[in-house]
Amino acid sequence: MNSVPQIRILVVDDEREIIKAYQDILSPRNLPATAARLDQLAGKLFSSPRPRNQEIWPYFQLTCCQQGEEALAAVRESLKAQLPFSAAFVDVRMPPGPDGVWTASQIRQLDEMINIVIVTAHSDVSPVEIARRIPPLENLLYIQKPFHSHEIRQFATALSAKWQAERELRETNTRLEEQVETRTRELALTIEALEESNQQYRQTAQELQAAEAELRTKADDLAGSNLALQQMMGREKEIQRQVEDKVLFTVHEMVEPYLKKLRATSLDEAQQSFIKIAEANLQEITAPFMKGLAQRYFRLTPNEIQIVNLIRQGKTTIQIAKALNTSKRNIDFYRDRIRQKMGIKNSRASLKTVLKDLGEEFAPPVSLIRGRP
Repeated sequence: MNSVPQIRILVVDDEREIIKAYQDILSPRNLPATAARLDQLAGKLFSSPRPRNQEIWPYFQLTCCQQGEEALAAVRESLKAQLPFSAAFVDVRMPPGPDGVWTASQIRQLDEMINIVIVTAHSDVSPVEIARRIPPLENLLYIQKPFHSHEIRQFATALSAKWQAERELRETNTRLEEQVETRTRELALTIEALEESNQQYRQTAQELQAAEAELRTKADDLAGSNLALQQMMGREKEIQRQVEDKVLFTVHEMVEPYLKKLRATSLDEAQQSFIKIAEANLQEITAPFMKGLAQRYFRLTPNEIQIVNLIRQGKTTIQIAKALNTSKRNIDFYRDRIRQKMGIKNSRASLKTVLKDLGEEFAPPVSLIRGRP
């Protein structure tokens, strides 16, 4: 019987004989003798004997009290020791102290899980009033004296099993609630961490957007500066070209003609020497400008550039030869050289048409149009 669970039962009755009856029914001192008497009785009542190994009645640990205050003290002590009662059998009339209804209501306030059985031969309180004062209904039973031993044992067994199941259910719910609370806290921490990560991500994204906007602004400023620099460089190149053209025009139109006229006059040898020196110096001054001009025009020589511009003006070979005071054969030679340098391989292609198609990009300086090679 040591393996059979011990369940605590509270008995409250002012009569010693009744308490002894509870002890004999629920917690007999000589369990083997009691079991033998039950088997002997079962053999007389039933055709087949009851198997001894199928004992279903648990062993109850009884606490017996004769007054209500004593019972309340026992309940308080059991709760303090964490050994609560599963059921309480309470008599209604227990003079000279408080009655059983009052005692049961006070027990209920101390322990809401305990099952209470009101036991009495006669009562001045109706069952409806008892139910109202000792809720809930599912934990309250009412039985009248005289009771049968099997009723008390069945009540104690069933109510204890019910109490044990409810207790396990409450413990399970408590564990589940604790797990839910733990998971909820973990989830809250996870959500908080995710929110913090999202906030950092949003902040980083905003910083990146601001950096990109700043880079775009700087890029726009740099593009504007590059454009302004290109325009400035273009203007400087244009000014440089204008200066070069002006220098060439001045030399060819305003200096060289007079030097030629001086050379045609009767000059002594020293004077002729001075003129040659002046022409050499002028050639040295204009040589860099002529080189740049030639590079701009397909690396043409100054004579070729002058012939190109006369062709663009619509002059024929004979007219060009007469204007440059040279032979038609020399002009044909220059025309072939110009075709080679400009990559005109088709002999049927009109050099005049090709040169006109170049437009303003091939516009020559005024000095080369008016001057002589």
